[in-house]
Amino acid sequence: MHLDVIDSKAGSCPICKMNLVAVRLDSIWTCPIHSVIAERKAGTCPIDHRELIQMTVAISWTCSGRPDINEISPGTCLDGTPMEAKYTPRPHGNHNPQHGGQFFMAPDNWHHLEGAYPRAGVVELYLYDDYTRPLPFDDARRVKGRIVTKETFDAATRTTTEVAAFPLLLTRDGRYLTARVDTKAVPTQLSAKVRFKDDGPEYRFDFTFAAFSKAPKPSTSASRLTNKSAPIAPAAAPVVAGAAPPPRPPDVLPPGVDPNQIAVPIPDTVEGMVAQLKTRTAEIGQLIDRGAFLEIYVPAFQAKDLALALDAHSGQMSSGQREKAAPAITRLVQTAWLLDAFGDLGNRQQIADAYARFTSAVAEVEALFPIAR
Repeated sequence: MHLDVIDSKAGSCPICKMNLVAVRLDSIWTCPIHSVIAERKAGTCPIDHRELIQMTVAISWTCSGRPDINEISPGTCLDGTPMEAKYTPRPHGNHNPQHGGQFFMAPDNWHHLEGAYPRAGVVELYLYDDYTRPLPFDDARRVKGRIVTKETFDAATRTTTEVAAFPLLLTRDGRYLTARVDTKAVPTQLSAKVRFKDDGPEYRFDFTFAAFSKAPKPSTSASRLTNKSAPIAPAAAPVVAGAAPPPRPPDVLPPGVDPNQIAVPIPDTVEGMVAQLKTRTAEIGQLIDRGAFLEIYVPAFQAKDLALALDAHSGQMSSGQREKAAPAITRLVQTAWLLDAFGDLGNRQQIADAYARFTSAVAEVEALFPIAR
C-alpha cells in the first residue's frame, strides 16, 4: 500500500504493518509531459519531440489480457509467448524540473516544488505531489508562502531576520505561485518559505539561479517510436504524507544521472584514498557554493566509499588508532548520507551544518591516515 517505503530485505511495513512485497526497480526514459512513453535510452518524445527525461519506475512482467499476472522476473505466458514488460511509476521516481527551474522535495516527503526565475523580478513556484504530478487546484490554493531576497543571520542566536520578502500568489488557473521581487539580474540567490496547509509547518527552500530559467522546448531532431517503448501503468493511490523517504537502491541511480559519475575507482594505496577524499570534500563545498544541492550526493557517496575502503586498512593501525578511526569513519559515512538527504530538501543552512560535520569527520580521518610526504 505505501510505495514510499522501500527496504533491502523482507519484513513488515512500518506504517500499516503488512508484509513487504518484492519489487524490482528500473530506470527508463519518458516524455516530460506524456508519461505513457517508456524508452530504454535517451532520445526525443515521439509525441511532442521534447527531450526525454529519466525516471525510476517499478518493472514487472505480464501477459496480454491478463492484468492479474504481475511477475518480477521475465518468463513465458501459457500460450508460449514471452511476457511483456510493464512499468509502474514510483513515488519520488521523477525529480526532474518541468519548467527549467530547480526541483526540491519537501521535508514531509510528499510535496515537491520547482522554483523558476524566468525573467528579472519574477519568481515562479510550481507545486507537485510525490509522483511529480501538478498539485490539484484545491490543494494549491491552500499553499501560502513568500520569497525572501535579503535577510540577516545571527550566528550567536541562530535566528534569521528577513529584510526583503515578497508574497507568493496563486495564478488564476492554479498552475503555479508567483511573486514580484526586487532582484533584477543573475546570478541571484533567494529563498522560498512555504506552508502547504494552514496548520502545517513552514519549510524553507534555497534557490541559486546562475541564469534565467528556460522551460524545455520541443526538440528539432527527428524522433520515432521504437519497439522498446512500452506504456507505463497508471500510478497507484497516493501514499500517506510523512512516510519515510525511500533509500536509493544501490543498482538504480536517481533520474538523469550518468552511472559513470557515481562509481569512483578506489586507489590501491591509503595515500591515494586520502587524496581522493580531499578532492571529493572540495567538490561538495563547490557545489554548495553554487547552490547545486541536488548534485551533492555524487561526491558525498564517493567520499563514503573511500572512507569504507580506508576502514578496511585500519587493521594495520595500533589499537589506540583503531579506536579513534572507527567512530571518525562512522561519522563521515553518516554525514555523507545527511548531505544526500538535505540536498534533496534544498535548505542551505541544513546543508551547511551537515557539511561542517562532514568536513570535521574528514579532518579526523585525514589525521589518522596521513598522506605520506
